[in-house]
Amino acid sequence: MSILPAIPLLEASHRLSDIQLVELGLATFAIGIVGGMVGIALGVVRLPVMTLLGVNPLIAAGDNLAVSFLGSIGGSFPHFFGGRIVWRVVILIGIPSVIGAFIGGRFAHIVPGGAVMFIVSALVLWSGVLIVLRSVAELKETRLTGKRPSEGAHGKLTRGIMLREGFLGVLVGVIGGAVGLALGVLRMPALVAVLKMDPLYAAGTNLAMTVLIGAAGFSGHLLGGRNDWRLLASTGTASIISMYIGARLSDKLAPGKLRLLIGVILVIIAPVLLWDAIRRMA
Repeated sequence: MSILPAIPLLEASHRLSDIQLVELGLATFAIGIVGGMVGIALGVVRLPVMTLLGVNPLIAAGDNLAVSFLGSIGGSFPHFFGGRIVWRVVILIGIPSVIGAFIGGRFAHIVPGGAVMFIVSALVLWSGVLIVLRSVAELKETRLTGKRPSEGAHGKLTRGIMLREGFLGVLVGVIGGAVGLALGVLRMPALVAVLKMDPLYAAGTNLAMTVLIGAAGFSGHLLGGRNDWRLLASTGTASIISMYIGARLSDKLAPGKLRLLIGVILVIIAPVLLWDAIRRMA
């Protein structure tokens, strides 16, 4: 027996006209192109758009996780066939995150979403600035010396780092599942800046983890009756196609430039998260 009351399906979609659903699908498509390129589902951009259009916040959270799950499947394909997914990282960090995401999604109704999003926005901004500064320094060094900074494609996977990141994965999973985000925006900086992974491998690995985390978080919401299939059909289809296209484009960028793009996207996203946090606390 569910401890959460089921929310009627029409509570989300009856406020959205067919034109609004098409517009939301087009917006999701544009977001997916960029997200596929940098290896982040970018649900942090999509979720505020849903709630701004009048979608019930809990239903938007559940469906947004489902869209991140579907889009990341599309985005993962080019990386999978290109051998750019580090499965050890997916298992050791992704599995704990999956557990956390399911718990967060299941008990989303008791989490103070505004305060959580405020903290997430600060972390994303901090991470983005650090990545941008590092990327600019590396690009300057490359221009001066003609040599790329040495880094392993799979990154530095020491036992201590993996245990720490696995623990943090549980925490990030709980937060993301509760507020309706897979939070790849927090995992990507860890993969690039902490594990020192090649940006292309980080993108593929992050998308693979998002597939698992998005599915787990959505399952938690689904068990509480917090989903809308009409809304999901509009955004999910657009996300699969666009993130696949974006991922195909990602290998056209040099690693240093891709890392810089990831940092810039994070810096741009931070104010969106802050705005969403303020709206939730209002």
